[in-house]
Amino acid sequence: MHSVALTLLVLVGASQAALLLPYTLPDDVIQLMAFREQPQNAAISTCNDVQFNYCQTTFNKFFGMDDSISWRNGTYIFNTVQKYLMMNVTELVKVCNTRTQFYQCLGTSYYPCMNLYTLLNKPQPDFPNAFDYVRTFRGLEWMCVGGFSEVVAQWGCLGTFPTTNAYLNCIANFNQTVAANNFCPAVQQTGACLNDAYNAACGAPGSGYFGCENFRITFDNSCWGLRCMVDSQ
Repeated sequence: MHSVALTLLVLVGASQAALLLPYTLPDDVIQLMAFREQPQNAAISTCNDVQFNYCQTTFNKFFGMDDSISWRNGTYIFNTVQKYLMMNVTELVKVCNTRTQFYQCLGTSYYPCMNLYTLLNKPQPDFPNAFDYVRTFRGLEWMCVGGFSEVVAQWGCLGTFPTTNAYLNCIANFNQTVAANNFCPAVQQTGACLNDAYNAACGAPGSGYFGCENFRITFDNSCWGLRCMVDSQ
């Protein structure tokens, strides 16, 4: 596979706060990720479409999204969830509760359905929408479970950090260095960059770990074994 590059996404209002990190990947990077996410055991890796559609419709109701909205509208879902997360801590907690209900609704189908390889092997897939869909729920999984106490305690600082030059510099370096032959090392290096930048902006040690994991978790199924380190200070 030829070299791949990350393209920074300037969202509507790159100056706006964001807990789900504002960047996007080109199709060839997404294709690489999907290949690396291919389930090893198909017998236990089935996404039940009927159940998936039902649970998605239930999830949509909280956000006022139409029943027809699905993973094929992943960018719309990403932006809608982002908007609710940045309203206030109360709405963040409500989003997390809705995410938990979605997780419980899907049960054993949750992880197979949140898999890029699975989604991109459905008819007429759209790479950016599939990626944005998966990373929305992986981001929620982190901030609503492992990172919940930190994001509630530092909601304002963690949310506004992606508007800073420090964040943009970490992502720009990823853009310049990521390639098929160093994809996972580039993820690891960017996580470390974000760890230091979040710590400097919001205070060590919890914010740095939160920022690193918030980036890394999207690649959890394609870069096995990478971990963010908790600062001891």
